[in-house]
Amino acid sequence: MTGDEPVIVKCMASTPTREPARRAVLGLAGSAAVAALAACSSSPHTPRRTTSSTTAPTPTATPSPTPTPTRAGRPLTGGPVLAAKIDHTAGSYPRAGIASADVVYVEPVEAGLTRLLAIFSTSMPSVIGPVRSGRESDVDLLASYGPVAFAFSGGSGYTMAILARGKQVNLADGAGFYRDHNRWAPYNLMGQPAALLHRAGGSVRPHDPGFRYAPTLTPGGAPATRVATAWQRARMELAWDARSGRYHPRIDGLPETDALTGRVVGVATVVVQTVRTSLSQNRDVNGVQTPVVHVIGQGPAVVLRSGKVWRGTWNRPSVTTPTTWRDTAGAEILMAPGPLWVLLVPAGQAVTVT
Repeated sequence: MTGDEPVIVKCMASTPTREPARRAVLGLAGSAAVAALAACSSSPHTPRRTTSSTTAPTPTATPSPTPTPTRAGRPLTGGPVLAAKIDHTAGSYPRAGIASADVVYVEPVEAGLTRLLAIFSTSMPSVIGPVRSGRESDVDLLASYGPVAFAFSGGSGYTMAILARGKQVNLADGAGFYRDHNRWAPYNLMGQPAALLHRAGGSVRPHDPGFRYAPTLTPGGAPATRVATAWQRARMELAWDARSGRYHPRIDGLPETDALTGRVVGVATVVVQTVRTSLSQNRDVNGVQTPVVHVIGQGPAVVLRSGKVWRGTWNRPSVTTPTTWRDTAGAEILMAPGPLWVLLVPAGQAVTVT
């Protein structure tokens, strides 16, 4: 979270202290500023290492099952869904379990930073995180998937009241979470999907969010191997790797790797969804208002898969309907089977495709 959760979230309490030396991988230029902006507490302070006595389980990757053969236009399928809010700054690097997500939304939050909303269904890793606070935009994003389990680390009273009105099953702290002694607070709250799903009383299989997967391509499309965009304090790019048949994400120049495997994350389809944004009544401890992304309506869309790009539009008439993705000729854009990332980009923000 970015300091907007002073009431409910149970991040490690602390008083201002001298920050210990960070791990070498976090010694990038500007990472300290980003970490401070993203701190989770009722007052600004530098992250500190947890002294919790909770024993962290040894993370292990859960092998992905053999993919089910995909026919043209097949919607997202899988087992019970677990959605989770994951930090997306240098302080949380490397993130755990993200390679197993079926869908990842890159969502703007306070101070020009971004956060991930990860959807797990086809495969559940043993550990996910670092888990951070929820946002009101999550209600409409998750509504497409049904009353699914949603893991996050709390939120302000204002945000929690909005999340309580959603259809998702909120798991805001408690059983299924633990503190990782090898990470700095507040970037050390990790989740155990099996325990979280059990705590939620199970979950539902994914309803239809609107993505259509097929090994075949939508006609047309132009060659393209890279997409890049930048929020105020977060730069995101994904580059196509022909050998692996995947796009590899980088955030602020760091390759996205999964802490469970040490391997670079591969993305089969990248969707850039241009959205209208507004400011919430919620503010963080610095008085900065929370941006809200509006995913009900319509707008421009860019889809990259298989080293090609399609431009078109997205449309979602209501919270109860799936989002459709169509090219400029009106044809439905087919997504590649495999992990899919959606970049939620405010209208007017530059997006470069090459």
